[in-house]
Amino acid sequence: MKTVFNIKALLLLFIGCFMAYSCDTFSDDESDTPTESTKEVDGTWKVIKASRNGTDITKFMDFSQFTLILKDDNTYTMQNYLPFLVKKDGTWNVDDPQYPFKLLFNETGSPTEVMAMLNYPVVNGKRQISLSFSPGCPSNIYTYVFEKVSN
Repeated sequence: MKTVFNIKALLLLFIGCFMAYSCDTFSDDESDTPTESTKEVDGTWKVIKASRNGTDITKFMDFSQFTLILKDDNTYTMQNYLPFLVKKDGTWNVDDPQYPFKLLFNETGSPTEVMAMLNYPVVNGKRQISLSFSPGCPSNIYTYVFEKVSN
């Protein structure tokens, strides 16, 4: 009887030690928390679709030559200018690098920034940015859909 009691006591001791040790193994560690990557908005972008107040205007103008170049040093340039939110080169930024909803432009020499609403989808395996803005008259909202140009 004493042997059975010793085996039970030893088994309970073993189970208790195992439970105490296992609790430490599953402690919460913040370093395992996933983080959202920074969105890469920089690059060379070409207009693939344009609309005004929801009406497609792509076929009425030649957007194929207009290029927006967002450099990784947060400067931008444009080639073959068409009506856009800004007219001159300058600097750009986003409101949040991980969850950007606004693309901010500041023309060289201008004291104020102008803002375009930003959408950042992947369509048919290709990254796009969609910029919605009003270049003057607040009743006209333009949306340019850009696709990244492969190098």
